[in-house]
Amino acid sequence: MRVIQPIDDHSSEQLHREVDKILVRASVVTGLFMGLISLLFYEVIDARPEPKVALFSFGMAFSFTMLIWMFNIYINTNRGLPLVYRFIPPRYEFSGRVVICLLISEGLLRVWTGVDVFYHMESTSTSNIAGVLQVRGLLIVAFSLITTWGVEKALAQQQAMGLISKLKEENFQAKYEVLKQQINPHFLFNSLNILKGMIRTGNEDAEEYLIKLAEVYRYILQSNAKEDVVLADELLMLESYHYMLKNRFRDAIDLTIDLSPETRRSVLPPLTFQMLMENCVKHNVLTQSRKLFVTVTERDGTVLFRNNVQPKQSLASASHIGLENLTRRYEHLCGSPLMVEQDDRFFTVLLPIIPPGHDRSYPGR
Repeated sequence: MRVIQPIDDHSSEQLHREVDKILVRASVVTGLFMGLISLLFYEVIDARPEPKVALFSFGMAFSFTMLIWMFNIYINTNRGLPLVYRFIPPRYEFSGRVVICLLISEGLLRVWTGVDVFYHMESTSTSNIAGVLQVRGLLIVAFSLITTWGVEKALAQQQAMGLISKLKEENFQAKYEVLKQQINPHFLFNSLNILKGMIRTGNEDAEEYLIKLAEVYRYILQSNAKEDVVLADELLMLESYHYMLKNRFRDAIDLTIDLSPETRRSVLPPLTFQMLMENCVKHNVLTQSRKLFVTVTERDGTVLFRNNVQPKQSLASASHIGLENLTRRYEHLCGSPLMVEQDDRFFTVLLPIIPPGHDRSYPGR
């Protein structure tokens, strides 16, 4: 049975590592970009720095950018500073990150300014090197914070969507298992009622009916744990069940099967035909003069289960299993519900043909 597996800690950590790699590559590109920006600064002030000054300016801008990015990726997060962010409400988390990052960047800028002044590098070209570095630093901090925050939020949203999808799948799976478990007691109850009637009337075929019932129920037990069964096996089940009904109603019910070998190799939910045949008997009159004719054929990618309409005048209260149950099972299996065509003469159930090895991952689940 194919079930979406929950996202474990290992998978989540792997995903975080992949995202971090992307952010590191982005930090390198941003560092190179800010290094070039620092060189363009000299064009703005119409200065021609010495090669060592230009190299210093480029290197310091690149290093500052990388340090800020690495700080925001690996440290300035819930993973890096869990004790700090434990005391910050979620709605103020971004503001907290901005304040922490500005404090760190201010320290780095003071180091940058101190090194620059000590070695008489960029400060020789402008009288307000501290202001220039502040502007550069704020640009780097803003871009780094916005990018890392946006990526982390996108990652969190993706993980949340994955969790929601997993929970929906588990909920659908649980409902499906409940629906499957409803079939067994329903079928057994009806079959034992029929057998009781045969024994009460002294029907000589009651013993053979009991043997067939055992064979049919063995099939039910074997297919119960399966999500789908081969249609050819389901037809064997239908023929056995038809035998049981013929012994109950004699010749008042007739079954005709005309399906291609390819269609017989397709799959369908277990006990589909048994349920449809049971509904035919439940809702229609079966007598020697008013026979029930059931046919199983195919048309345009569907299997047609058809019977002539001979409605009973009164029916017991419905158990709400029937077609609603089968429709949900088909939706679970292939994403397509069965369809019903009905007029005054025939009642037809159209079952989607599901190829073997089908993929159950369909949109809208």
